[in-house]
Amino acid sequence: MKKFILFIFLFPGLLQAQEIKFPLRASANKKYIVDQSGQAVFLNGSSVWRLPFAISYYDAKNFLLGLKAKKFNAIAIQVAANSKSFVNETNGLTWGEVAFDDDDVTKPNEKYFRHLDSLLELCNQLNIAVLAAPLFLGCCGDDWLEVIQQYKDGVPKCRKYGEWFAQRYKHLPNIIWLSGGDHNPVPESIALAEGIASVDTTHLHTYHAHPGKSSGERFQGAKWHTLSSAYTYFPAMEMDTIWQFKHVYTMLYEEMLNKYGMPCILIESAYEKERYTTAQIIRRQAYWSLLAGASGEIFGHRDMYQVNKKFVQALNDPGSESMKIFQTFVQSIPWYNMKGDWAHSLFITGRGTFNSTQYPGGEDYATAAFTPDSTLAILYMPSYRTVGINMNRFKKPVVIKWFDPSTGAYKTIPKTFPNKGISYIKPPSFRNDKGYDDWVLIVATKP
Repeated sequence: MKKFILFIFLFPGLLQAQEIKFPLRASANKKYIVDQSGQAVFLNGSSVWRLPFAISYYDAKNFLLGLKAKKFNAIAIQVAANSKSFVNETNGLTWGEVAFDDDDVTKPNEKYFRHLDSLLELCNQLNIAVLAAPLFLGCCGDDWLEVIQQYKDGVPKCRKYGEWFAQRYKHLPNIIWLSGGDHNPVPESIALAEGIASVDTTHLHTYHAHPGKSSGERFQGAKWHTLSSAYTYFPAMEMDTIWQFKHVYTMLYEEMLNKYGMPCILIESAYEKERYTTAQIIRRQAYWSLLAGASGEIFGHRDMYQVNKKFVQALNDPGSESMKIFQTFVQSIPWYNMKGDWAHSLFITGRGTFNSTQYPGGEDYATAAFTPDSTLAILYMPSYRTVGINMNRFKKPVVIKWFDPSTGAYKTIPKTFPNKGISYIKPPSFRNDKGYDDWVLIVATKP
């Protein structure tokens, strides 16, 4: 098995796209996601929140095929919009039907939900996992929170809707239940989650809250909660300290320390075309997630999540292209069998600043991981520098390769390094092929 893994590592182009056998579940050690055949699954997802109520089945099919071509294997969606949001949130694109009569979640519009049936079944046929949010709360008066809080009997209504929704869609193996939606828990959203769980516990179930804490931290001991979602922005991006933003790697480090007993994914961070986000920032949060122990990362793009008139073009933007390269890289390594080098015992210098607070700084921190037998070690370098490698950790001499995350190209150092002492290595050039200065360092023992 080790020789096969190394063979794939040395020849990543030979790797085929992973066919996922749904439904998904936690691995035996609860650290990552596996499918029904036991193979590890890294969710390379895209937030297309408004897809169900913005476009037709045929437009959705063409777009989802485009996502598949970019190696996305999951999407996150809002199941439905309230009547106000249906008009205001889609930038001129609406499918044509509201989801509920009188915005009452116990009065579903069958025509709308038949449309949703077809979309979810299409995703199943395309082997795409769907993180489905039945009642997206919203952060800023833009979705369901204010509506359900005006109900006289909001808690029982939301529980009943959760039961109904789970009963209707539990047969689809590709579903991941997604409660909440950009808002911290309220009684109605907990009732919805409990309603779903009363009908189905086979599928993974997570929660999308405000950024700052993972759902694993928020819902310790909740039996319905089986997948932790990390949600945070870079501390330097937002100065509003009430959100207590942490870096992606900081939140995932805390997941590792606290051992919530479930896999974790990065469900949301900086979106392309928002907050001055560059393709390099998009890559940072993806590789930080991968090498910090996550089992998935949901990419965001302003035009794609809004499903506005530019959403198809967004598939060719630099961040989207970087995610295709990222997923190809993920499939070339045994990420599920790697441990984070948090103690800096393998990559000992040049790691940058680990920022454990809500204050700006730490964008240069280099996450790293290695296999338990120290035959493979990987470091993501978010900016150019020299890194010191403790070669004593390897049992045999090693070879070193650089991976350009902007293009997917490999650059091999034409020498063998002895497995003793400290070796100081820097990237082959200051800029990668797309003009950024981030690189991935790969160190592997010789076959």
